[in-house]
Amino acid sequence: MGRLHNKVAVITGAGIGIGRAAAQRFAAEGARVVILELDPDLGRETERLVRDLGGEAQFIGTDVTDAARVADAMSTAKDLYGAIDVLYNCAGGSIPEDGAVESIDLDAVYDHTMSLDLRGTMVCSRHAIPHMIAGGGGSVVNMSSLAALSGVNMHVYAAAKGGIISLTRSMAASYARHGIRVNAICPGFVLTERVRARFGTAAGERPAQTEKTARRYPFGVGEPHEIANVALFLASEESRMITAAVIPAEGGMSVY
Repeated sequence: MGRLHNKVAVITGAGIGIGRAAAQRFAAEGARVVILELDPDLGRETERLVRDLGGEAQFIGTDVTDAARVADAMSTAKDLYGAIDVLYNCAGGSIPEDGAVESIDLDAVYDHTMSLDLRGTMVCSRHAIPHMIAGGGGSVVNMSSLAALSGVNMHVYAAAKGGIISLTRSMAASYARHGIRVNAICPGFVLTERVRARFGTAAGERPAQTEKTARRYPFGVGEPHEIANVALFLASEESRMITAAVIPAEGGMSVY
């Protein structure tokens, strides 16, 4: 049996990047995967990829910042599969307009980034956790970032991801008595489709800009499936004694 045999895993932002890799990885380990994604084409493509591999998946179009839509999506997931055992809050990201606090356009950058990254994590957790409590427990995996652990010139993104770390620890303390573990992952430089697009690099190719990073940090450049593996561990019973943890999956970039 797989490490998530008979578990129901809801993954947000699963239409692309780390979320898509996690959907495939979780399904390969026996989970029934619910794909929450804003873009219907991307969401259906992930659903197809999982099913083509013999997994079970259902796409539900969802804006993670919209509380009513998220509540409906979580209820639909529960009705479809009878439970929610795992929530992987993977939706989020930075935008190129982010920068230093004195120069950014607060309306354009702050509202977008805080809403997607921090509010989205809170909203999805708010509406999934009651189903977890009713089912006797579960695992929440939140996506923070290297930006929350080290000084980067993306101040809004760093603040949002730092907020997710604090939220993770607070949720872990509040819901432990219900059998719910809550942990966070802090990825570093991961070659998702979004990152490749910023560098103008095709899939399967390594951006030239990563070579300097890779020389200084031998483990510092990763692929989406490598973060998905960390999420799988945190979602599974193998990590039963781990909660309120912040896992730096960034090749040591925050240390040296």
